[in-house]
Amino acid sequence: MIHTLRAEWTKALTLRSIQGTIAAALLVPPVLAFASALAVDGEAPTTASFPIESHGFETAGFGQPLIILLAALVAGTEYIDAQLATTLTATPRRGRVLAAKFIVTAAAAVAVGIVATSAAVLLEHAALGEHGLSVSEFTAGMGWNLVGVAVNYALIGLIAAAVTVLARTFIVTLVVLVPLVLGLTISWLGPVPALRFLPDLAGLQLLTGYPGVGLLDPIPGAVVMAAWAALLCIASWLVFRRRDTTG
Repeated sequence: MIHTLRAEWTKALTLRSIQGTIAAALLVPPVLAFASALAVDGEAPTTASFPIESHGFETAGFGQPLIILLAALVAGTEYIDAQLATTLTATPRRGRVLAAKFIVTAAAAVAVGIVATSAAVLLEHAALGEHGLSVSEFTAGMGWNLVGVAVNYALIGLIAAAVTVLARTFIVTLVVLVPLVLGLTISWLGPVPALRFLPDLAGLQLLTGYPGVGLLDPIPGAVVMAAWAALLCIASWLVFRRRDTTG
């Protein structure tokens, strides 16, 4: 398993498309957070519906499409030019190959989530000046919010990787999942409350609080999102072990 993991890490981290995606995922939330703070124009930001502790975390949602792209590339690049056949020849244990891809995906997503969100929070509060918090004023709740972002990114990454394996192309993953995390379903949440159980909305409050919208609380949402990830990963394994003998 260690050799398979090392091989998947090497393949993932040496592909320029994945390198570029990771770089973008690390940059987008901090840049947006800094721009958001500058837009305050020297006036104290409102805390009525958006507490000061949440500043910086609101940009984590903009990293989700890039995490989806990252996961889709890790899981789906080898379907191009029959590269998967070579991998399965070198490592016939298909469950091990798929597990390694999922582990690499989740680990990369967690690392990106922690680094990018931490930078976003630090930059936004620094740019807010007297209206922001100093590092010594950061709360335990902010720490748990950072953990929530990491969990959300890991789960959305696993969901994206599993969908890619099921579809055997990362295009389907991008077409299906990216519009969801960009707000397609939340706009229908009012008339259709059951949509909060979809994977994109279930764990949304792991990123930051959205009071009054009707979303699941962070812990129940994480459980629902994890159930989606588990079901899709199991389904992809059942398909992968029988179907994908070639790319």
